[in-house]
Amino acid sequence: MAEIKYLDLENLNDEERRVLDEIVENWAKCNQVCDVAVPKKKREYGLEKVDEYMRVLPGADYVLTQTLNYIFSNGLTTGSINEDLVLDKFLYRKNDRGTTNLHELRDTIGMAITHGASGLRWLNGNVYQYKWGCYRVLTLLRNGIETVVGYIVSKDGKFVPPIKFDFTKYTEYEDFLRDLDEKKLILLDTNDFMVIRNDTSLPYGHSPLLRDEARLDLLTAVYERLNYDIRYDGPGRIIIRPKDGFVSGDMNDISTTAVISEALKQQKKDNDSMLKEAKRVARQLQGSSSDSVIVLSNAFSDKIEHLERVTKATEFFTWIKNDTLLLAQDFGMSPSLLELGNVSGNVSMTSIIDLAMLNSIVPLRERYAVQFSSFIASHLKVGKVYFNLYEMAQQEDENTMRTKIVNIMSLLNAMHDEN
Repeated sequence: MAEIKYLDLENLNDEERRVLDEIVENWAKCNQVCDVAVPKKKREYGLEKVDEYMRVLPGADYVLTQTLNYIFSNGLTTGSINEDLVLDKFLYRKNDRGTTNLHELRDTIGMAITHGASGLRWLNGNVYQYKWGCYRVLTLLRNGIETVVGYIVSKDGKFVPPIKFDFTKYTEYEDFLRDLDEKKLILLDTNDFMVIRNDTSLPYGHSPLLRDEARLDLLTAVYERLNYDIRYDGPGRIIIRPKDGFVSGDMNDISTTAVISEALKQQKKDNDSMLKEAKRVARQLQGSSSDSVIVLSNAFSDKIEHLERVTKATEFFTWIKNDTLLLAQDFGMSPSLLELGNVSGNVSMTSIIDLAMLNSIVPLRERYAVQFSSFIASHLKVGKVYFNLYEMAQQEDENTMRTKIVNIMSLLNAMHDEN
């Protein structure tokens, strides 16, 4: 199907008219009001926090990059030598952004892993990634199933807010198109746009990082606390007591009773002076460093107490070493492929890698390949597109060893015949 053009509404061709009629007719079936598929609560789609996790956590980019490296490590294929030539030409062709289609597809899957979903648009023979928030999924409820009937994307790449369409106010299809055009939105059908998701049961998938907020929030808090401790070389919590005689009367003519009852004006003046002095010293202590010099007046006792923290950030040094391990778990990546975690027992690394690839990477490949395969294949006029099979390293080692044994036996047999 062709993309609907909004700049020439009066001259739609037959194909564009048919696409428009089909999409709008589907929307009109949902009781005159069709909703854009968005979660009810804003926080559930508040993926700004995922952006913050990816920015703050030091191991996030490494784990994601390595996950994508393993997913694409065996390349894409069609299963046919001739069709592979068409696929390779497409994958390594640069689009108008100056990036290859392979790079766009890789970034789309990467955002699906971290944020739950990412849009992929076909335009003029190339694909383009649409980040979360720059597109909306249009659905209608049919036989208890939320069916995707189209997509709305932003013309300028900006955020697309949740929208509801009330078809009772449109007398003609062109009125609806003009309404979209005024909002700087583009209407696309399922042949020109798709959303790659980590969970196909949800229109926008789900972010695994938001399901692990408790641990990730603790990680970010620990890093912030450690960085604060490094930047601020302060004394911590300190208790300084006033000298007994300053307010109690042990070294002054003013008694404690007089101070409390505020019977004498001079007593109140002395008490206010002590409070001002205490505030001054407190401010100096708060902004001090290890090489600061602070002078105390004779209003304070020489008994100074330093209170230690109940929980020190340094106690988390061992724990924060596992940040990449936590992220690998969230992304569905085997820690052994990232050389994380402890491996015990008489197990070869070859076996560990083979098991990790089969149990983690291959399922990840299938999860996303089944979504984009027909989308890309239909435009390239090839049968299907999928990831190349992983060849087990352990099996290769065993075959190599058998080959060596056969060669040695053949050599010994030849030497025996010569003798």
